[in-house]
Amino acid sequence: MRLTELGEKEVIRRMSRFLSIGDDAAYLKIDDRYLVLSTDMIYSETHLLPGISYEQIGKLIVTVNLSDIAAMGAEPFAFLLAYGGPDDDFKNLEALIKAADRQCKKYGTRYVGGDTKYAQKMTLTGTAAGFTKRPVLRSGAKVGDIIAVTGTLGGAALVVDCLLRGWECPKWLIRKALEPEPRAKEGILLGKYASAMTDISDSLSTSLHDIAIQSHVGVRLLIDEIPLDEGAVKMAADLGLDLMDYALYGGGDYELLFTASGDNLELVEDGILVTRIGEVTKEKGVTAVDGQHVFPLEKKGYEHFRG
Repeated sequence: MRLTELGEKEVIRRMSRFLSIGDDAAYLKIDDRYLVLSTDMIYSETHLLPGISYEQIGKLIVTVNLSDIAAMGAEPFAFLLAYGGPDDDFKNLEALIKAADRQCKKYGTRYVGGDTKYAQKMTLTGTAAGFTKRPVLRSGAKVGDIIAVTGTLGGAALVVDCLLRGWECPKWLIRKALEPEPRAKEGILLGKYASAMTDISDSLSTSLHDIAIQSHVGVRLLIDEIPLDEGAVKMAADLGLDLMDYALYGGGDYELLFTASGDNLELVEDGILVTRIGEVTKEKGVTAVDGQHVFPLEKKGYEHFRG
């Protein structure tokens, strides 16, 4: 069966039969703490939006990797970058690398090296490393836990759609897609209290299903509680679009989705801003509640190989 018939999620599921994979990052115990390792790729044909600058590309490759470290509850400390690209002006590569270095320093991470190779299309592979006392997995959710998220959802996916259609977008909203920030500080705090966690870069619905499946539990999502950016809501409405569709099924929001007991969530809320959006249930599957309407939430979002 071809990879395009399977999709990225099924490819990973099949490989997990013989490899210990399935979370946002890998982890190895070293003495009394865990080394957390993540690698993530940016390919020009599938990741780079119209108008993105070399500086934004450099920043983005760091963000996507540090987001995976944050999703494991770890504190990042090192980053490597493998660059493959066509013949180009050195100034462009320099701008990309300097931007990556600045983004690393912003989050207390050292840019320690990498590789450069010729390639017909720009391909970047980042590798990030972090440490934690306790890695937070997707498989730790317990019945009765509360489900919550950081930040607001839907804005990045709306921008992607608009840019691909050639529509105008305000600069403040474009930054949500071209210059996302990893929730590094939040991830470190959540590492102490969350029972399960993942980032939602592929979509909220996909991430909810990932936690439900790997934790062998159900999820009850309260649609009205999902945090939306008011400016993005207005823009979507002006275009005849519903931002909630982007919040549920769109990618690009490098926010953290997590579960925690009520007591632990109160401790989290004392330190960072999060929004409660549902609960973990005994009944399997992901159910959404929208007013009086209750329905199974489809697992839908961006998936490599399928596009």
